Amino acid sequence: MGDRNATPFLGSRIYTSFLGVLLLFALFLTYRIFSPFLHTFVFAAVLSIITYPLYIRLVPRVGYRRTIAAGLTTCGIALLIVVPLFFLLFGLAVQGAESLRAIREWAVTTDFDRWIGDGAMAGYLEWVKVHLPFVKVEQLNLDEKLLGYSEQFAQYLLDMSRGLLRDAAGLLLKFLLLVGMIFFFLLDGPNMVQRLKYLCPLKRYQEDIIIDSLQRVSRSVLLGSLFVAALQGLAGGIGFAAVGFPGLFWGTMMAFAALIPVVGASLIWWPAVIYLAVNGEWGWSLFLFLWCIGLVVNIDTFLRPLLLRGAQKVSPFYIFLAILGAVSVFGFKGILYGPLILSFVMVMLQIYGEEYHEALQNRGEDC
Repeated sequence: MGDRNATPFLGSRIYTSFLGVLLLFALFLTYRIFSPFLHTFVFAAVLSIITYPLYIRLVPRVGYRRTIAAGLTTCGIALLIVVPLFFLLFGLAVQGAESLRAIREWAVTTDFDRWIGDGAMAGYLEWVKVHLPFVKVEQLNLDEKLLGYSEQFAQYLLDMSRGLLRDAAGLLLKFLLLVGMIFFFLLDGPNMVQRLKYLCPLKRYQEDIIIDSLQRVSRSVLLGSLFVAALQGLAGGIGFAAVGFPGLFWGTMMAFAALIPVVGASLIWWPAVIYLAVNGEWGWSLFLFLWCIGLVVNIDTFLRPLLLRGAQKVSPFYIFLAILGAVSVFGFKGILYGPLILSFVMVMLQIYGEEYHEALQNRGEDC
């Protein structure tokens, strides 16, 4: 009797194990197929989450024809990506070359020995010699360093341009995939989520917590990071243009720098302020300093916490570490991935703590 009762149980275990292995194998093959477009998939999902409320508002305005509403929303997103990107790349190509030419010309034509010895820098360098004797001022070789840095930066821009041209077909394919994914996510997103929730063995409220957390963090991070960086770049570009620098190029550089934790946009505007000061343009230097302190910095100080309120349950210190670590692993995509992964981990720890609350409490009492 014992053996006959064990056989169905053993068969059930084999069936379950075999089914699990097949499922894992199928998921592995699916990952291998779609891995080249995994980042596109994630960004399409995030953009769909952000624009879904707009899609919902459009549905009744077009007679509840969801396909048209999804198409209009997707076209709007595509235009918001393509048009600014086109003007941005064109402006960067022109103003970037102009900026590099100006830096090289200044480095070549400036008599740095006279400039350092009895010119605008003399007072500053004398202070450095007295208070910072370990800095060897006479070994700075500013002209060579500036030429070297400008050449390296020019080579970097050239390599990046060649890479964009070489990968133009791949970038176009990914953009078309992004647009197509956004369209289908908007049109059928709720059904996809319900299907995933049906297949997931977690409790319904736990699934809702995970989905809600990822949605909130997606909105807050994309708006709180990329949107704020774009605003800082726009404000910085206006300030740079006012003092005579190529505004589009340096504003774009400031927007990229704004994504870097801690230092942010100051990595760009502080050297510009110092450059104007040492060249005797104190008025413009003061103007640019006040402009960046009063507007660029305050955009980050006041607007970012407002937009990041969806992630307020997580300590800013942990968010900073998550972004820093994810950027080192994924590049600039880590700005989005870091908070998403951190939020997912925090939610899973919360669910684990709630599910095994009694066992963890009893274990603590035993200890």
